Amino acid sequence: MKFLLTAFLMGLSFLLQAQCRPATAAENAAYERVVKELQRQFTTATPNGSWRVFDEKHSMGNLEVTSEWGGFTHLCTDRYDLIMENSELAVVRKAELDTVKAAPNVPTSLYVHRDTMYKENPNAIVQRARDTYSVSVEMNLGNYRLQHLESSRIVENTQAISVPNSPVALEVRLKPDLQGAIGRQEIVILLGGWNPQLIKNGQDTRYQPKFKKGGKLVENIVVTITAPVDIARQIVEKIDWKAIDGVLLK
Repeated sequence: MKFLLTAFLMGLSFLLQAQCRPATAAENAAYERVVKELQRQFTTATPNGSWRVFDEKHSMGNLEVTSEWGGFTHLCTDRYDLIMENSELAVVRKAELDTVKAAPNVPTSLYVHRDTMYKENPNAIVQRARDTYSVSVEMNLGNYRLQHLESSRIVENTQAISVPNSPVALEVRLKPDLQGAIGRQEIVILLGGWNPQLIKNGQDTRYQPKFKKGGKLVENIVVTITAPVDIARQIVEKIDWKAIDGVLLK
């Protein structure tokens, strides 16, 4: 039975991978139009202080899509992800690296898993959260899962906020996970044709979009800003959400 289940999962994985194809010129153009606007907004409209790009990921140049799921175009490859870092922290880290390079004997380091560090020293995640923040953007979702028990995403509380051109915008605090790691704070902003009515199935809750029949990239996005509330609110205030909404296909 175990062998049959393994074979089935391997076959399913191969099938899903086979559905993906290189994006057409029109699909690439639609995707890149969104990514370039996200770059323009989130790398320049930063919170108070001095911030720089620490890491940025996107699929410009190698986008793959599929139209097999639900009749709308779905991205197979990664989302747009951005991590911003306090510039002063970057200077300190560079100085530390330069010191290590100059040392004749570098001691062997001990790797400690990040989640373990947070459980043993909760203040570590609080301080790190003030030095960096992340922006993750998912595109053309079939639904947005606000709370999903199977993935241990459990909401402690939510608060609706007003964001221009967004049918749904929330401040979210997640509960600590089962291992006791500190719950994450997020601001989640939905743009595009989302139904603002929350759908509940037991304890699982989600929002669903409205796709046009035969729709093209990119009709909706979900922006998740992971940061302390005061920093996240500054970002929300400075972003031109109307401009981002304007690059979505209507």
